[in-house]
Amino acid sequence: MAICERRTKPEYTDKEADLALSIVVRKAKAQDLDVVNALTDAMHKHLAGLYGLELSAEELKEEHYDEDELGNLYVAEDAEAGVVAYMSFSKGKDEWAGAHYELEHIVVREGFRHMAIGRKLFKALLDVANREGVNISTGTLARNKEALRFYKQLGFKQISVRLLLDLQKRILKQ
Repeated sequence: MAICERRTKPEYTDKEADLALSIVVRKAKAQDLDVVNALTDAMHKHLAGLYGLELSAEELKEEHYDEDELGNLYVAEDAEAGVVAYMSFSKGKDEWAGAHYELEHIVVREGFRHMAIGRKLFKALLDVANREGVNISTGTLARNKEALRFYKQLGFKQISVRLLLDLQKRILKQ
């Protein structure tokens, strides 16, 4: 888990900001769920691939969002391409982060990465967290170097490490 200290704005270049200008961030709607779930599948396949794991259709479907979870989903929409990214989060409280939002996922469609879209989504959550005076926490897999760099650029600091005793030899094959 990593904690983000409240900041007023994420730091990004003018070029990235210009590329993201046509992107609108909004709360997700029911009609967005097919695209959001397709992005979720792509993300989980990528993450599983980092460990040489192949997820079944059933395992992927378990991670899908439904209409009951729309309150915790934001999408980034391009006027021409439609929904190109999403962010999911939940509210939490624990002894380390205090009251906080748990940033679960920021997923940007291939071809739209490195255009500050993920930062634009994050800013929506950052604005809410600043208004409410709470922290933001997140986590990712150790081999997900791109996400680790992204979160570090946003100001997250590592405060914990999650360990796995892989008795099934599912992920950490010897």
